[in-house]
Amino acid sequence: MSSQTQIFAVTGKPVLHSKSPNMFNAMFGYAYKDAAYVRVAAKDAEQAIFLFKSLGIKGMNVTAPFKEKIIRYIDVIHDEAKILKSVNTIVNKNGKLHGYNTDFYGVTQSFEDAGISIKNKTCLVIGAGGAGKSAAYGMHTKGAQVTITNRTFAKAKKAARIIGCKAASIENIQQLVEEHDIIISSLHQHINVVDAAWLRSSHIIFDANYKGSALLPIAKERRCTVVSAEDWLLNQAVAAYTLFMGEKPNKDIMRQGLSVTPLSEKKHTISTIGLMGAGKTSHGKVLAQKLDYVFKDTDDAIVAQQGMPITQIFEQQGEAYFRNLEAQELAQSFSSDNPHVLSCGGGIVVNEQNRDLLKDNSIVIWLYASPEAIIKRTDISKRPLLQVADPLQKLRELLSARKGMYAKTAHIIVSTERKLKGHTTNKIIKELQAI
Repeated sequence: MSSQTQIFAVTGKPVLHSKSPNMFNAMFGYAYKDAAYVRVAAKDAEQAIFLFKSLGIKGMNVTAPFKEKIIRYIDVIHDEAKILKSVNTIVNKNGKLHGYNTDFYGVTQSFEDAGISIKNKTCLVIGAGGAGKSAAYGMHTKGAQVTITNRTFAKAKKAARIIGCKAASIENIQQLVEEHDIIISSLHQHINVVDAAWLRSSHIIFDANYKGSALLPIAKERRCTVVSAEDWLLNQAVAAYTLFMGEKPNKDIMRQGLSVTPLSEKKHTISTIGLMGAGKTSHGKVLAQKLDYVFKDTDDAIVAQQGMPITQIFEQQGEAYFRNLEAQELAQSFSSDNPHVLSCGGGIVVNEQNRDLLKDNSIVIWLYASPEAIIKRTDISKRPLLQVADPLQKLRELLSARKGMYAKTAHIIVSTERKLKGHTTNKIIKELQAI
């Protein structure tokens, strides 16, 4: 791993539940790529783009609710994305952001993988957001007779006009379901408008939500043919990887990534990483309080153990000695079964063993603030690595050297550019609740 590590990401709200990092990181490992794929939590599309540019992210996937809103920040919109007014893949090409849509391909390829012919079949798409429009477009281009319905009829009409298909009022949902061969739902997690009694065994059902689908269980009970939402996720990711890397991935390897242990099993420990001054301790304490977790700080534990401040440890024993203490303290912290929030020193990721320990034993949150924001709110006298002529330049160098390590370790990035403890911790809690 080096400062040249390529960083890729997925953004949305929420995003911690996303399985995209599992697929991409599995492929990066298989292909020996110096690359990392991480989740980016953002309050809106603007913040997602800020993090994209600040961290020099090479490529980003976009999920709900940003697929349409993010377009205003893209420099070049490619054909399908332009037609659909929906971007789910962004590639940084020499500083220009290129927006693509791979969702439509993910839908049609999933049907092809399942051996289901689309041509001349009637298809009802429920939902006219980014995913719904993409599904409708893909099915339309493959010869299906597509109808779009939506809670707001005007939105369905607008989407249908763009694609060249029909729109219908959701008030007639029962009749619509009964009249169509294929039902595709792009509604939000746990939302379903289809009654089990309307389904017949000849129906083909596809739900965009691979987690929390309310439609698929009843479809299976009615013995409908079900196309996996994970196949949609996988196939659009294959197309995105090709755009990112300029080569096709091994699809089977990416599929294996979908079976990685879910993050929900690691919720008993939350670890915060990032540069000094990013807010790991201050936000960590608030987070621990709100979760009713124990709060631990590796730096504080080392200071208590050694009986001297970290600046003095660096002066007397050197950085290598401190890093060894840090590794010992980290290993010790994971020996406890008590739920806790662990604040880690900024350089803890330099040690590869530490990176593995953190990722294997906790949900790792990379708290990010730009060097410019950090320098304004940091007491330089308490930071041994900033005892230099140009502290800001030093921070920039540290970020450049470590961001690949942070990306390799973190499950999610959360911005602390504006030091709003309550807002940041509430965002983290919402993400944890979504997994």
